[in-house]
Amino acid sequence: MRWPWQKQTVQDLRCLGIELHQGRGFAVLRDGGTIRECFRPQPGEQGLDGLAAWIRHQALDGVATVLSLDALDYELHLVEAPAVSDDELGDALRFRMRDLLPQGAEQKVIQGFRMPADAYRQRLEMAFAVVIDHRRIKELVRWCKHQQLALSSITIPELSLLHLVAEMEPETAVGVLRLDADDGMIYLYRDGGLYLSRRLNIGTRALGLASAVEDELSLESDSRIEALALDIQRSLDYFDSQLGMGVVGQLWVLVPDDADVSTLLPELERSVNIPVRSLLLDNLFHHHADNNNTDEQALTASLAIALGNALSFEHNSTAMPVAGKVA
Repeated sequence: MRWPWQKQTVQDLRCLGIELHQGRGFAVLRDGGTIRECFRPQPGEQGLDGLAAWIRHQALDGVATVLSLDALDYELHLVEAPAVSDDELGDALRFRMRDLLPQGAEQKVIQGFRMPADAYRQRLEMAFAVVIDHRRIKELVRWCKHQQLALSSITIPELSLLHLVAEMEPETAVGVLRLDADDGMIYLYRDGGLYLSRRLNIGTRALGLASAVEDELSLESDSRIEALALDIQRSLDYFDSQLGMGVVGQLWVLVPDDADVSTLLPELERSVNIPVRSLLLDNLFHHHADNNNTDEQALTASLAIALGNALSFEHNSTAMPVAGKVA
């Protein structure tokens, strides 16, 4: 299914992935299969002015761009899939969800993609419905046009990570954990398909990891780690018992944008009883120095999602994937 604002023009070998997160913009520029440049906002910076200035400095006029929405900009619902073709799925989901949407639903854009058919032991056909305010879409399209970017598609982080995970070809089902200051997200993937996206109520601040310079865990944060592990375990159990998809083999932890969670991982691994690994992407994707800062920095969570956006364009897969999968 194609979003109505997507284009298929290719100007050169470069592509730009942009991730909007908590009011800030992050970007990864790929060129010929290699990460050439990255942009991350300065500490405390809000808005997209810094990103716009970086785009001008990099002379990215006409570069193909895939942008993922801020979590504040969309809702993701899991609903029973209507018995229609993929081309009609968005309209059918709008009709099905008419009682779930608040007043002003006519101002919402609804797009959908199917959950992989093997979920729920093939007893239910389900779909993810993405609900976005039409005015926000218009704002982002205008912003990209003002930056003279060739906007290819607008997507969501769940699908950005889908492309990133598929590129790494895991042999088992994997969970991807993202932790921000005050909350987090867990995503479950298998065989190139998205099965679960779930918000967690514990972030790095509650874990005593509010900044990268703090490296000591308190007794209170130990209990928070247990609570986080329990919340993650609920998601893993749901994947196994309710979705009928078996055991998740590994938990991959995205490097947070503003914290260091390395001291957390061994305890988390003991609690969830599966391998827990920090998702270090720099060597896998030939990451050069980050020219927005003087020091070499890792591809943190928002940059990882921006990378997934660039990969989606390289794979010629700017549309919502059929059955929630990528090839």
